[in-house]
Amino acid sequence: MNNTLSQKLAMVTPETLIVGVDVAKHTHYAQPVNFRGEALQKPFPFQNTTSGIGNLVHQIKMNQLKHGLSRVLVAMEPTGHYWLPLACALLEQGITVVMVNPHHVKKAKELDDNSPTKRDDKDAGVIARLARDGRFHLPHIPTGVMADIRNLVNFREQLSKELQQSKAELDTILDRYFPEFKDVFKSVEGKAALAALENFPFPADLLQRTVEEIALVLSQASNKRVGIKHAALLVENARSSVGIKHGIEGARLALKYRLRRIKELLGECELVEARLAQFLKEIPHASYLLTIPGMSTVQVATIISEVGNLDNYSSARQIIKLAGLNLVENSSGNHKGQTRISKRGRAKLRCTLFRVALVLVARTPEFSLLHQYYTTRSHNPLKGKQSLVAICCKLLRIIFALGRKKMTYDSGMVIPLSHPAMLNNNKPTAGKQAAA
Repeated sequence: MNNTLSQKLAMVTPETLIVGVDVAKHTHYAQPVNFRGEALQKPFPFQNTTSGIGNLVHQIKMNQLKHGLSRVLVAMEPTGHYWLPLACALLEQGITVVMVNPHHVKKAKELDDNSPTKRDDKDAGVIARLARDGRFHLPHIPTGVMADIRNLVNFREQLSKELQQSKAELDTILDRYFPEFKDVFKSVEGKAALAALENFPFPADLLQRTVEEIALVLSQASNKRVGIKHAALLVENARSSVGIKHGIEGARLALKYRLRRIKELLGECELVEARLAQFLKEIPHASYLLTIPGMSTVQVATIISEVGNLDNYSSARQIIKLAGLNLVENSSGNHKGQTRISKRGRAKLRCTLFRVALVLVARTPEFSLLHQYYTTRSHNPLKGKQSLVAICCKLLRIIFALGRKKMTYDSGMVIPLSHPAMLNNNKPTAGKQAAA
């Protein structure tokens, strides 16, 4: 974001009171220091309540009067979600709040006393001195529509995890009692598969029905897309099934519960996705990101919720670093270590970009050609995953350009006409590219 080290250091002047806060669930610790890092007061605890935060503000004002300091900077670690109420309460009172990386606190806690001791009061002082050196960043807490989008994206991720768990438990039941079912229906989310599991989930149930009766149920559930062929295959597999035949009624109750849960979760996912689509209409640059082929509504919402307002960034390199896709090197003297990505960023953003890159490489000609160029070029050819990471970085540059310049996607943004090395390569087919 637009926070260079010089800008951060300019926020810390001789008139600045720096307060380091070690955040916990119930009781926080605060340590006030001056711009030299000298403690102005012993570390003191305060509760995560209105009165406790009021006590912190009172102590801040008392230190300002006592030492003649006109500015305040409160620094804290982003400890889980516990820091949010405190940060919002301080921001509402006009107090500047900054965030310190927990990794930096862990590395710097031995600098003062040469001891690995970890205490809440000690960590508060470490946080304050890191902020004094400009080792912080300004938090951008989402508000309004952005806050709703972030909450819905997190909720959608929880629903997806629960759905995968319910499907795995349903598969366990089928593997024990009717393993051949998955030879007919590859996914249990389909309408025909759900109808079959609701009406005749086990081989004994199928053998009590005629093929025509089974086909009628499947046809009605799938709007006539699935019928007699699948019904005959189900009956054939039921006759030769190796599934166990004991405990059927207990398994039936468990299976019905899992089916109800899967249908409920699928319905909730649809509601969340519809609501996300409505909220994205209120984000100015979201419509431009949706023009990228292969980008779904949920993926665009995830990227926006993790990145925030693109106006907060001066270049795409900052977003690449935020995603943990920036390259880091481990070299010393004659030793040349391996270069890799840092992975010190937002894991959800990095995961979403990688999934989008897989789809783009498989289905989009320009990204397929770019992937082929990266993996087959004569100088420094990349491996498959390395190429996908490079495409993720390319995608972030495109997202930054679309949002800042308010333009729609164009394939020329992937492979410029001035790059003959890429254009001279033969265009790969989708099948070959997916195999690569």
